[in-house]
Amino acid sequence: MRIALVAEDYYPQLGGVPEHVHNLALQFNSWGHVTTVISSYMGPYPDAAFVRRVGTSRMIYSNGGVSRVTTGSGLRRQLEAVFREGRCDIVHVHGGLAPTFGLAAPLAAWQAGIPVVATFHSWFARSVACRVFRRPLQRILDRHAATIAVSKPVVDANSRYFHADWDIIPNGVDVDFFRPNGRRPTDALVHGPRLLWLGRIEPRNGLGTALAALPRILARYPNAVLTVAGDGPWRGYYERRARHLGASVRFVGQVFEERPEYYASADLYLCPTTIASFGVTLLEAMACGTPMIVSDNLGFRWVIDGGAEAVIVPKDDPAAWAGKVVELIADPERRRAMGEAGRAKAARFAWPRIARRELAVYERVLGHPPSEPRYARAGRSSVIASTSS
Repeated sequence: MRIALVAEDYYPQLGGVPEHVHNLALQFNSWGHVTTVISSYMGPYPDAAFVRRVGTSRMIYSNGGVSRVTTGSGLRRQLEAVFREGRCDIVHVHGGLAPTFGLAAPLAAWQAGIPVVATFHSWFARSVACRVFRRPLQRILDRHAATIAVSKPVVDANSRYFHADWDIIPNGVDVDFFRPNGRRPTDALVHGPRLLWLGRIEPRNGLGTALAALPRILARYPNAVLTVAGDGPWRGYYERRARHLGASVRFVGQVFEERPEYYASADLYLCPTTIASFGVTLLEAMACGTPMIVSDNLGFRWVIDGGAEAVIVPKDDPAAWAGKVVELIADPERRRAMGEAGRAKAARFAWPRIARRELAVYERVLGHPPSEPRYARAGRSSVIASTSS
């Protein structure tokens, strides 16, 4: 099968959508399908051989953080040319109905006579754009051959405005890449607690809550260290906020290939994100056997679903976060059990399982099964490792 995966968000930007798209492409290609990732130009970064760039990516502020739109002349014509050149059987848009590719790519695909599948990745409380443009957007949505959401909260958010037959196919995780490194739960009491915050540095991801909780944690564990792994336009602001905490906070910049080591070396992964549709970093931490404290939002609740791998704490409540960190650091056995539960759950989200569900949607859309795939493990591409810091 010849598949085009279209995504506004892609490497070198890290996040749930880039991880989803990149790993789908790796998995599909390892099975013998021909998969092309189409995104926009974000700078002179190395790309995998299966990536094509169309237009120029621009960063905007949206939904409590940064997002991207693509600009350029003749985008629809360029996309159509790529689809025709690749003789695509199906176009799968990630970021359904979202500008720019979520609207331009379906129109280009239909012009070329190619069916379109769209995955919706975002949760939002309300949307003025969806309310104002509901009718024309619904007409576009009606032409899609299939609509996928990564979680039930995403379905609920979009169903306030649109009608569709939804498939729920979650994000996945590479359980061979993300794995434990041998750190023991008791090491936190011997060598000092290692806490990790990892993500894009922007307000909705709650770094301010973790920093505000740290003085209370240090009062009980003076040698605790919070590692902040990530980058973003707000990094300087949070570095200034953390200055009074001295060596207890380490900003290490954006990480990529090193992520498993950061997760696996942490005694607790702190994820105080205020808005989430899913939680890819939660899956990554689970696969590494790292116990988690996560904020109470709809996306995280859907992923955790009452599981023992994480403790859910009210968002924007530093005192509650500090109290839970102190409680869990003092209980190595509970953290060990949380890590084991996380690894078991992560296995359910392994990419081969998720990719087979995506292929089943394509098969349904095309009315026939894809050519028999060669079921092999998908190796990871390290083409953007040079963007890590």
